Amino acid sequence: MSSEPTSEPTKEPIKEPTKEPTTTKKEKKKSSSWDSVESIACIIGEWAWIILLIEGIIFIFWGLWGLLWVGAGAVAAQQAGVAEYVAADLTWETFIYILDIIGGIVTIIVAVVLVRPRFSNKWKEKDYDYLLDDVIEIGSVRIPTFLIIGIVIEILTNFWGGVVILIPLLLLIFMGPKEYNWKAE
Repeated sequence: MSSEPTSEPTKEPIKEPTKEPTTTKKEKKKSSSWDSVESIACIIGEWAWIILLIEGIIFIFWGLWGLLWVGAGAVAAQQAGVAEYVAADLTWETFIYILDIIGGIVTIIVAVVLVRPRFSNKWKEKDYDYLLDDVIEIGSVRIPTFLIIGIVIEILTNFWGGVVILIPLLLLIFMGPKEYNWKAE
């Protein structure tokens, strides 16, 4: 027996050269910024229809509550003999609360009919191609359908309701895994 240590040469695995995926004009390499916001965008997108449904119900109740107080104010103004002085204010407030009710009803309809099947379900499935290709073409410009719907909901819900549509969609357009093409071909 010899006292020399025996050492066997270790074989290192041969590393195959890896090819970097080539990116096309329409597709860019998945960015780390998208990786950091994807989960947030997906959660907001998935829950958008439920949030809009709740917002619609809140707006309907807010409008009805406001009309109750406008009616009480009108009765009090008439009893105090100042109805002609506050008539314009009461009319304006009535108009605003009726718009809240209409906005709430439209928001509920849009949430159930459009947002759930064509937006929230697509976020749940992570079908980004559908979300980016669901567009309205105006001339040579491609505008995402839900960008327009989000802006309309913003207007109908006093400039805060459409945020649940706009935030995930804008994150997808500007930071998403694919580059969005604004020009129609």
